[in-house]
Amino acid sequence: MCIAIITITFIGWNILYALSFRYKSNLHFSERLAVSYGLGLGFMSLGMIFFYFFNIGFTPLKIITPWSALVLLNSIIYFRNHKKATLTAAFKADDKNHRFLKTFFIIGIAFEAAYAFFRALIKPLESYDAIAIYAIKAKIFYLSKSIPHDFFSRVTFVFPHPDYPLNIPLSETLIYLFLGNLNDQLVKIIFPLYFVSILTVVYFGIRRFANSSYALLFTFLLASVPQFSAYATNGYLDLPLSFYCLTSALFLFLWFQNREAVCFLMISAVMAGLAGWTKNEGFMYCAINIFMVVLFFIFDCREKIWSKLWYLFTYAFIIFAISLPWIIIKKSAGLVNDEISLINYSPANLISQSYKIVPIIYEFQKQAFGFKKWNLLWIVLFFILIVKRRFIFIARERYVTIFLFLSVSGYILMYLINSSPIEWSLGRTWSRFLLHFLPLAVFWMATILKEDPRL
Repeated sequence: MCIAIITITFIGWNILYALSFRYKSNLHFSERLAVSYGLGLGFMSLGMIFFYFFNIGFTPLKIITPWSALVLLNSIIYFRNHKKATLTAAFKADDKNHRFLKTFFIIGIAFEAAYAFFRALIKPLESYDAIAIYAIKAKIFYLSKSIPHDFFSRVTFVFPHPDYPLNIPLSETLIYLFLGNLNDQLVKIIFPLYFVSILTVVYFGIRRFANSSYALLFTFLLASVPQFSAYATNGYLDLPLSFYCLTSALFLFLWFQNREAVCFLMISAVMAGLAGWTKNEGFMYCAINIFMVVLFFIFDCREKIWSKLWYLFTYAFIIFAISLPWIIIKKSAGLVNDEISLINYSPANLISQSYKIVPIIYEFQKQAFGFKKWNLLWIVLFFILIVKRRFIFIARERYVTIFLFLSVSGYILMYLINSSPIEWSLGRTWSRFLLHFLPLAVFWMATILKEDPRL
């Protein structure tokens, strides 16, 4: 198991280095590890799709071998360029006070992380969706030592949601291959590692404009949300998707602040593409990220039009390139979503479905005031929204606010075009959808409150 995680993270580290070797992109070692884990798992599972195209079987050695070329190339680049001048951007200076508070927050975060690992590993995969949609596919791939040639034409239709991307099923297959058996307990380590990675990215995201005690406070608030930690243990896709949504957004915002660090733009595009490779809702975040780039060019970027078009084209192309293998498979096999279709929905049809707005808002407020799942987090967020309304559309806060608004709007649109009974659909999915942008909402709270000079 340790060998599997180290290998995945090492390959992700090399992918990250390939994206950012021209710059010293001020990623802390721990932050780089967190990002590398998500990159490594996402790209190794994506690489396994090409084994299907070329009718090649799975073994750990075969899966790792293609990445050895990248490791070799990075080694050559490193020894040639590591002495060259690089772009740097330091974190905010740390404070020497609040030692008790910092110790308390560190212990609290460590406890939540350890408890997530404990709950994940004491029992095997058991949640319905985790087995029926994802794990059963991973088992088929492991037992076949490949993606069977008739999987997309016949087998996948036996299971719910045949059009769901295969990042997590193939990632679970990868763990099974390293373990050499179908261990449904150890395979769950994937999910608490995403949990820890999200906390790490949030912490260092806040550290770029605040001291450590402030960053630890909000990281602890996120770690202690029951719904968030619960999904680190049940084998669902929502926490991995949350990781890719968070990192794609944060690195995009970092590029908005420093356009010389093009590596941030590349990392954001890659993470957005992996969000689409993780879950269908990830494609919505791909669109949101591209739209945010367009907004930035319209309102804040003074570069020439050709530079803007080049950045936008490159960003969209990376997302499309990562999404293309799965798009080809879906198109060729006729995989379509069994609940949502955009084909038959015109503005008139959307208007006819507007009666769903009331139950959508009702379910949303049930979640927001559900202390058992969310503590007081959403209530505090709404309070901040009202009290700090003057700050939500200035500087860096503007783009985070718009991103969150588009996320909520996108899910409302999904409910309007969903063919399932609205009450049933809301009860099953709203609490999951909120998880997708929960870490970014915590980051937003930190940025808004930092406008108070007393903090």
